[in-house]
Amino acid sequence: MANLNQTGASSGPSSDEGEARIAGSRIEDARIHNRRLVFETIFQRGPISRVEIASIIGLKPQTISSITRELLEQGLIVEAGRSSGMRGQPQIYLEPNAEAGFSIGVHLDQNFCNILVFDLTRKERARRIARVDTSDPAAAVRELATVLPNLLAEHGLPAQHVWGVGLVLPTFGSAGDEFDFSMRHWQAWRDFPFADELQRLTGFPVLVENDATAAAIGERIHRPDTQEATFVYYYIGHGSGAGLIIDGYPYKGVGGAAGEIGLLPFAGLGGSQTWPETPDETTAQGGLISIGGLGLACGLGLNPEPEQILNLLAIRDHRLMDWLASAARLMRDVVAIIEVMYDPAFIAVGGALPQPLIERLVDRAYPLRPTPAARHDRVHPRLVTARLSEDAAVTGAAMLPIFVNTSHNFRHLYIRQNLADVRPFEISSGGV
Repeated sequence: MANLNQTGASSGPSSDEGEARIAGSRIEDARIHNRRLVFETIFQRGPISRVEIASIIGLKPQTISSITRELLEQGLIVEAGRSSGMRGQPQIYLEPNAEAGFSIGVHLDQNFCNILVFDLTRKERARRIARVDTSDPAAAVRELATVLPNLLAEHGLPAQHVWGVGLVLPTFGSAGDEFDFSMRHWQAWRDFPFADELQRLTGFPVLVENDATAAAIGERIHRPDTQEATFVYYYIGHGSGAGLIIDGYPYKGVGGAAGEIGLLPFAGLGGSQTWPETPDETTAQGGLISIGGLGLACGLGLNPEPEQILNLLAIRDHRLMDWLASAARLMRDVVAIIEVMYDPAFIAVGGALPQPLIERLVDRAYPLRPTPAARHDRVHPRLVTARLSEDAAVTGAAMLPIFVNTSHNFRHLYIRQNLADVRPFEISSGGV
């Protein structure tokens, strides 16, 4: 059969041959789609019976039986008991095999690293929190490459069963950007091939995402209700950004920049290096107040630990109270923009801040500005505290390899690698 890359009438396939190849390709795509759809349903809802799977996804019982038999034989799922006391034949319940695969999430923030290892039942199997010098990307990656295999070995988790590493960092620009959007402290990461280097040193496939989108994925895991499939996660760390979940999947836009709320200019507010013509408004400590400056380090002009933040909150420190007032005013504008643009079911606020501070910020942001989202039939309040806050980004990071390996809709995920790079990984490393 002629190579599809060849040219010329004499070497190309006949029309019948071409149609057969296209049809075969569609059949294979349908098989992969159905297989992923069945596993994804078991992963999200297990333990679950075959009858329940069929009723949820609409495939024929024979197709469900064939796919689940194949998944059982490959060890990706296991039987998790039988129904009793019900009419008819007992139903066998299925769930993912916890030992069939592990996924590593790494959340890098300024001089801070949070590592989490999940199994296929989404159970935490290992964790490590460490200080890392993130001002030197090469040294940070080398340290990670040492820590990850050591962490797996300490907990008896076989490295050959790792499906991949989800690496999450704050958003920064690249050489392809017309403007420099790099955050302070992260300029050295701008053009360093950190994902390729980590993959080379560890042998694990590496997927990269920003912290806001990863946090939104982590929040979605803890909100299985279909009414919670479209929402926005507003992430506050050293800067701020938004992760968009549309119909259950992260939305990234054409270039991966959707949700970069921190780059918006606001009249009378400075702090965004993208808009140098905007006059600066500073706190007494010199920290810039801007939409990007919702980050606490900017707002306070310092970089306190969570314990220090809670102590400042307990004594109602004037710097923290001033930041809360400014951040709440900006939050009202952010909420109005997001609601008008995306009409989400709700906006969840979380990030690297202690939960009590986020709760206080959400409370002070009310009353919100009038938008079409202010309806009487709402299921959720317009602005809520996220269920996951400090762990949201690393949880979402740990889910990235599982999503890419199992989701029937994986083409809609924004992953910085090309699909051609991801597809061999999903087939060869134990994925569905």
